[in-house]
Amino acid sequence: MSEMIPFIPDRKIAVDEAIEEYLAYSQSIGALSESSVFNRRLELNRFHRYCKSKKIEWVTDIKKHVVIMYLGSLSIQNNSKKTIMIILTTFFDYLVTERLVLDNLLANIKKPRIFLADGDYLSLEEINRLFYAEAQTTSEKLVDRNLLLLSLFTVLCLRVAETIQLQKSDIHLEDKRLWVKRKGGKIAKLPMNDDLVDRFHNWLDVRAQFKNAEKVPWIFISTHGRQMTVRQARNIVMDALDKAEINKRKKGPHLLRHSGATLYLKQGEDIKTIQYLLGHSNLTTTSRYVHSDSDALETSISNCPTFCT
Repeated sequence: MSEMIPFIPDRKIAVDEAIEEYLAYSQSIGALSESSVFNRRLELNRFHRYCKSKKIEWVTDIKKHVVIMYLGSLSIQNNSKKTIMIILTTFFDYLVTERLVLDNLLANIKKPRIFLADGDYLSLEEINRLFYAEAQTTSEKLVDRNLLLLSLFTVLCLRVAETIQLQKSDIHLEDKRLWVKRKGGKIAKLPMNDDLVDRFHNWLDVRAQFKNAEKVPWIFISTHGRQMTVRQARNIVMDALDKAEINKRKKGPHLLRHSGATLYLKQGEDIKTIQYLLGHSNLTTTSRYVHSDSDALETSISNCPTFCT
């Protein structure tokens, strides 16, 4: 009978060091965006604090029962717990690949069942009301910026991180194209309709009067001449919804992104076209609410209605 050869890791590494190494590697190969790295660091550091409370310092000391107890200690909904399990799974995948641990401890832990509720989205009437309220109540200095921001979330269904990262060099108004940096560093050259092109012209004319307008490359800047933050973008959407007296479970840019995708779906657009517009790598993600060819996508954008202002 042959003896089982004990696993010897290639090197000994502490949990917190392994987390930072995994995040740096994932970002360097384009697997995670800067915002994703930030969010994953928060979750993985929470796991590290739990390990520390159990006097676990090295990744080789983490056992399956520790992971199970950690998940059981979290007072969160099943969908959030499933997300954390996915994050931990990819972390342990990295450890296995680097021969820092023998097995992925999450591999045989059953993920919780979740039942997706119908997501909130705005009807066409509500979208029109939102744009009208923003146009009528926002100061002359900021109205064009805010309307363009709302339009990009709704018409092009951009993520908030994609939107605030847009630079002046990404705008190609003569070609009616906007170059958007997707997750993983891929560039999507999205078509724009005439309404979007006009909104860009309007905002860029006003933007030139802002502090640091010529020094900073970002399309969306604050009144202090700095790059708009995710929080500022979310606050603009939330304030616009409040002014339009629209109440939904979740308020923010994702609500408009969801609404735009749902609007295209109701117009009869192909789900693959919508998938490309949303930047989803998995069609299953798109199918929860809603590589397409350029002509189909351009037709979709051109057919999007102009919202009242």
